Amino acid sequence: MSNENLTIADIPADFNHELEEKILKANEDKTLVKWNKLLPELMESEIFLAGMFPSGQSGGQANLLILQHEGRNMVPFFSNPDRISVLPEEQTSRMNMIKMRAGDFFYSIKGMGAILNPATDYKKIFSGFDTKVLALEFKQSISEKTNNTEK
Repeated sequence: MSNENLTIADIPADFNHELEEKILKANEDKTLVKWNKLLPELMESEIFLAGMFPSGQSGGQANLLILQHEGRNMVPFFSNPDRISVLPEEQTSRMNMIKMRAGDFFYSIKGMGAILNPATDYKKIFSGFDTKVLALEFKQSISEKTNNTEK
């Protein structure tokens, strides 16, 4: 994980604007075709996580924010830091944000469920199985790109 702690002021207001427009359209598509087409772009996009993160190069353990959704633990992640504002302030006031690529995030949570932009129109739920499969596909895609550029 990136250990660069961020504040909302550090991020441009239009960050991931095009991606968020595609998320809205994909959520309107009941066939899920648009989501299937959007997933590779999402996996390459930078997203935000809330939690308690060690600063600097000293190491330490990252503690991600975990939410309960329908009785399951889910890791929330956000396409834009403004989406974090839906969370209660008492929950986020002591937290930091970090930015990382969604594919790396899915790989790092090791099959845990995740929820993109909870409690917003930009919401998407990923089961633990979804995160495992997408993480493996993402790592395979990165590996194939690396192998193709080395040839």
